[in-house]
Amino acid sequence: MANGRGHQTQWAAQFAVASELCKRGYEVAFTSGHTTPLADLMVVSPETKAMFLIDVKGLYKKNSFQLKRKAPRENLFYVLAYVPTGQANQYFILKQSEANNIISEDLKRLKRLDTYKMTGIPFKLALPYRDSWEALPH
Repeated sequence: MANGRGHQTQWAAQFAVASELCKRGYEVAFTSGHTTPLADLMVVSPETKAMFLIDVKGLYKKNSFQLKRKAPRENLFYVLAYVPTGQANQYFILKQSEANNIISEDLKRLKRLDTYKMTGIPFKLALPYRDSWEALPH
């Protein structure tokens, strides 16, 4: 993440996800930085007008999406955005419960304690959730 690449990647990911949501008819608002650590986007669904939150995690290389488990919240979703330079973006959409389960299972696989601090979702474990936009409220 030298020279701010990680910061640029996160911004690129957030704007890319917001764009995709708008193209699908969702209303999107960006949250205000560190004052709303739960999520990056507040979203209103096109049909039911349900409000929900999306936490965006971005990568420009196929590494693990860094993600910490949070207390269960019914209206929280994750969009893992792979935003490589010179290639098409890829999006992986997960319910919060799915993300938490993947993290827990990966910690078990790696034989790490449940309290391990550096958690995330390896790129390959995100693949089944590619373009799963239907997971979001309509």
